[in-house]
Amino acid sequence: MTRKVHPPKSLTPDDRLGHIPYAFRHTSAPLGWHGLRVEHDTRQPASDVVHPPLECLWLVLTGETFAEDTDHRCDDARHNGDGLPHAVNLLPPGVESRWRWRSTIESTHYQLSPTLVAKVAEEAFDLDPARVHFPVRYYDQSSPEVIDTLAALRRELLTGGPGGRLCAESLANVLVVQLIRQMSNRQGSNGVIRGSGGRLGRHALRAVEAYIHAHLDQNIALADLADVAHLSEFHFARLFKRTTGLPPHQFVIHQRIERAKRLIAEGRLSLAQIASEVGFSDQSQLNRHFKRLVGVTPKRFA
Repeated sequence: MTRKVHPPKSLTPDDRLGHIPYAFRHTSAPLGWHGLRVEHDTRQPASDVVHPPLECLWLVLTGETFAEDTDHRCDDARHNGDGLPHAVNLLPPGVESRWRWRSTIESTHYQLSPTLVAKVAEEAFDLDPARVHFPVRYYDQSSPEVIDTLAALRRELLTGGPGGRLCAESLANVLVVQLIRQMSNRQGSNGVIRGSGGRLGRHALRAVEAYIHAHLDQNIALADLADVAHLSEFHFARLFKRTTGLPPHQFVIHQRIERAKRLIAEGRLSLAQIASEVGFSDQSQLNRHFKRLVGVTPKRFA
């Protein structure tokens, strides 16, 4: 009698942590980012890991300290030899892989949910998600745009998420567009973004601005603003920037600073209280953005 062999179960981002022999010093898990998980460490020890399949699209961006004497294998793709700094490793969902390296390394790991990838494929390119496939890539440096967006997400993580969910989720949408255009084997699209013209209507823009002002002290999500405008997240972010000249997360930061200026002028609250009142995580985040946009620190402004 032939014994049926079941393929290994694909792991969620949380499940994955129990199957790897190292930990990450930085993770986006507590930041509430929807559709992606980002994890980073500067000193991952030498390892030999058979990594179970993931349910997500998985990318690894190498840092300054990269792997030497590696042996990476997945399906028919293999890399044997030294790695490269500032390069992308990409593995599609549902595949097992082996990772061996013999030196301490720095890397950032990104997991993009299948739901996010499917939404962007449909909304941006009018593609059937089932026809978008990502081949295995090791130490790929062919797309500076992808590397720049991954690096921006890494900076957002390492600085404590100062742009909030809005920034991270907007960057995640941009990243998936870039991946579909430049690193997928897609069928049925020429890579042109659907409906690339247009601006937000006046009524929609006013409704979004009113929502932002009413929830300025909260961790606003991209999906919240898109719902107000009755648009998909991808199309909302693109039209909002075309209409206002700013991406949504930068617009929100500008509004927070404008409210902070009014509260400082009133003189009733401490700077720490004002930071909380306008939606910054702490006073140092208020100071950083205030100095960048106003030119002086909140103390000097007062």
